[in-house]
Amino acid sequence: MRVLKVIGPFLAAFAAAFAGVSLAHTQFVLAGLSGVGAAPTFAENLHTCIADLGGLFPSLGPVLVLALAIGFLVAAGLKRVLTPLAGVAYPIAGFAAMATALIAMRISFHSTPLAGARGLEGFVVVCLMGALGGFVFSALLPKAKG
Repeated sequence: MRVLKVIGPFLAAFAAAFAGVSLAHTQFVLAGLSGVGAAPTFAENLHTCIADLGGLFPSLGPVLVLALAIGFLVAAGLKRVLTPLAGVAYPIAGFAAMATALIAMRISFHSTPLAGARGLEGFVVVCLMGALGGFVFSALLPKAKG
């Protein structure tokens, strides 16, 4: 079954993207605190990173799974038509999936619930973590024989 062959790569892509998004979010929030004179210690930074991995999972996890699944499905179809882009289809899809999810949340909630992605730099870095997920997916996906 072809579906079973993509589950492992998809879960690895999700894990990489989720960890990257969570850590980027945390660092942007902590940098904001440092900017107003509340600089966390290394231990506090580390603790916050670990806590955010668990704390963001129930809300960000489903959003990321859905965004990446849609993005990767679209990429799978488009890379057959746009063959010159086939090698970068999944990283582009991961970037676009994160951008779409962040924009949709901003429209729905009039703000981005992911505080670390409210500024341009955070938005781009979070989208790059989606691209990282796409790269992991592409790298681990079984190659077609032929």
